[in-house]
Amino acid sequence: MRNWFLALLLPLFLLACSDDENLVPPSPLPQFKAQITVKKLWTARIGEGVDEAYLSLKPAVTERWVFAASAEGQVFKIDRLTGKREWSVDIDRNITGGVGAAYGMVAVGTANGEVLILNEDDGSVLWEKALSGQILSVPAFGSNRVVVQTIDGRLHGLDRNDGSTVWLFDTSIPILTLRGESSPVVMGRATLAGFANGKLVALDTESGFVAWERLIGESKGRSELERLNDLDGRFWVSSQVAYAVTFQGGLAAIDVPSGRVLWTKPMSSYAGVSEFLSQLYVVDEDSVLYAKDSISGTDVWQQEQLKGRGLSAPTAYDRYVLVGDYEGFLYWLSYQDGSFLARAKVGVKRYSHANYKAQSLRRVTDAADGLRVEPVVFDDTVYVQGNSGELAAYKAIEEK
Repeated sequence: MRNWFLALLLPLFLLACSDDENLVPPSPLPQFKAQITVKKLWTARIGEGVDEAYLSLKPAVTERWVFAASAEGQVFKIDRLTGKREWSVDIDRNITGGVGAAYGMVAVGTANGEVLILNEDDGSVLWEKALSGQILSVPAFGSNRVVVQTIDGRLHGLDRNDGSTVWLFDTSIPILTLRGESSPVVMGRATLAGFANGKLVALDTESGFVAWERLIGESKGRSELERLNDLDGRFWVSSQVAYAVTFQGGLAAIDVPSGRVLWTKPMSSYAGVSEFLSQLYVVDEDSVLYAKDSISGTDVWQQEQLKGRGLSAPTAYDRYVLVGDYEGFLYWLSYQDGSFLARAKVGVKRYSHANYKAQSLRRVTDAADGLRVEPVVFDDTVYVQGNSGELAAYKAIEEK
């Protein structure tokens, strides 16, 4: 019952916000002259999409393959260079968590709280394990562990070979949370995980021993809604520093070995952050994109022309910053000043700027044609899975 109740909270929260006269309407589609050429390499159909379910089915990209999942229970293995399907299997469960892949294994999480580990070669089930709650995060692989986060505030350390529970971390979470979950990150012996109580936690991957816990920002207000401080979006780890942002809490940089907070800044986001070449990129709750100096947290630039367009978490690579919006547009922006360089359309448009108010904020956030999952970059190729079920690969091939 608790998990079912939690599953309703983000849609109800967003519907409540949609009645607020201060609701930020989406900016018009930016008009600009493309500065680079972006080529669509291939597309693949991954089920029927997520419709209006608030799911983030992130694909996993390896040296040769892309592994993707549909909400209906299909898992696909696709050649990452050609888009050709190698195999697909139906696990006969509703998949709610994104895909993890490593060590010849593929992991997915279900609505009923099961984690399934498939054989990379043929998609056969190696083992499965029933856990304590729905899985909205991406399972993470360690050398001997599979680490899975469930919506009830628990982190499960499972034996990679047979799924037996080695350790369990449990933290209290508030009654009111966003519908979503950040995904754990395994860095060798260290595992990091973010929770709905605004805490980032570091544990020993093998034993589950807690090294440190840090509250990201501090929520303020009289009501539970105003005090909501949820680490729901993607956090980022680079050069032994973790960058995390919470909704209505703050943005922080934390030294991973010691747990020492390096700096904090006021910020509210449900999307998340990324870092590349000493610059940190974060989308705030109004979908304003910021670039910050990763050493100090000071602003470098901000891009407001996408304000209100329900942006995904940013992904930076080479000279570009990538974000997707609620209409399914994927943007390439300059890392230097945030100017627009190119744009591509993923999926089929169903909602327009004109009828935004009538559809409400929930419609924009859950738009069936949008891009909720952040783009994944491998070898300068961009892979993105849209809410409509389209998986596409793009490459910036030349400057005009």
